[in-house]
Amino acid sequence: MKKIKRIAVLCASIALLAVLCVQAFAAVNNISPNYATNSHDDMSIYYYGYVQCRPSYNEDGQHAQAGYIRYWRYDLLGNIVNDTGRLYTDYGIDQTDSRLLTRSHTYTDSIIPNPHKTQFRYGFMWQPHRDEPILWPLPFSTGNATE
Repeated sequence: MKKIKRIAVLCASIALLAVLCVQAFAAVNNISPNYATNSHDDMSIYYYGYVQCRPSYNEDGQHAQAGYIRYWRYDLLGNIVNDTGRLYTDYGIDQTDSRLLTRSHTYTDSIIPNPHKTQFRYGFMWQPHRDEPILWPLPFSTGNATE
């Protein structure tokens, strides 16, 4: 009888461990479609930026209406030069918009050795999730922001 109880406890423990592993794996693989990347090969003057967002994806109660990437570099005196400003994707219409909005850009660095590194930033325009979808307003300006 004791042997049967031990086997039952062992089987229950293994089943519980399996359930916890599956849940942890599912949580890790819940990857957001809203992200940006920046790649640069050693000894190259080119930087490759990419941003994407899916407006229909609910990320912690918010939806990405658009995404942007931005590059800039400094001259030898530390002044900002060659600023791309924010390079936006297309804009999502509302929280049911299932398009994948993307933007890529190749940035050319200076060939002059410089102690100041080329900078890369990215971000998203967020809209709150609503029970009833409404059309999102377009920004009043889509020009190159310097923030």
